[in-house]
Amino acid sequence: MIEYGHLDTDVTVDQLRSINFTDYFQCYQQTSNIEKYYTQYNSSIWQMFDDECPDFIKDLVFKVPQDFKNFVVSVIKIDPGQTIPYHVDKHYMLKKQFGEGESFRYLIFLEDWKRGHYYEAHDQPYTKWRKGDWVKFGTTDWHLAGNMGDDPFYSAQVTVLT
Repeated sequence: MIEYGHLDTDVTVDQLRSINFTDYFQCYQQTSNIEKYYTQYNSSIWQMFDDECPDFIKDLVFKVPQDFKNFVVSVIKIDPGQTIPYHVDKHYMLKKQFGEGESFRYLIFLEDWKRGHYYEAHDQPYTKWRKGDWVKFGTTDWHLAGNMGDDPFYSAQVTVLT
């Protein structure tokens, strides 16, 4: 289940660059080829959740379709040269906080697409997005992202429990 949409956001480049990320970690490794080729040196990202996020990120939850009861928010920065390999999301933080149930994620692009920024779901490339575009997907939707450009790639996530 993949849906696309757009929300209005006034997030600025200066706001994004001012985020003080402290959690840098290697991404999921869910297939044998990924375990073989992807390492901490080419598949690590910056991410923060909920209360650690600045208000301008937390406020995005009120701009996505209100089709949920509970949620968690996060912001991600993918540095140039880094990849989030092919994976499905387990929505661990959401389920840890609110329990099991049907969950989805809104991936929100925080800047207009830049050369080298890449997202793909169900083998369908998604590029040339505009700031505020979003993709909604579930826990069985395989996807990946990467930054082959020369500027950081910022996105927010609103993960929801219906």
